[in-house]
Amino acid sequence: MSRPASHFDYHGLHVPAPHAEAVRVDWVRALRRADLLRVREHTCMCTYPMFELCTAAGLWFVRKFTGEDPAKVQESTWMQARAARELWSQILAGQAC
Repeated sequence: MSRPASHFDYHGLHVPAPHAEAVRVDWVRALRRADLLRVREHTCMCTYPMFELCTAAGLWFVRKFTGEDPAKVQESTWMQARAARELWSQILAGQAC
């Protein structure tokens, strides 16, 4: 009998090292601004930094986990969906960090 899949068995997207000309994201300490938060996409948990594309209260943002301290989560600015998806694409392409 096989064991059930675990979220640790899933390897998601791996973020490449940022390019030399990568846009610097203004990361700030995460604050609880909404009761409900939905993670739309995430990168692999096997490497840091790990990122999540999130939505809450009608706005979108990216969360960054450095692995140093799980309680020290950072967030991008909260923004419209189109801008957040563009930032997400830039992070995944190594064009933003």
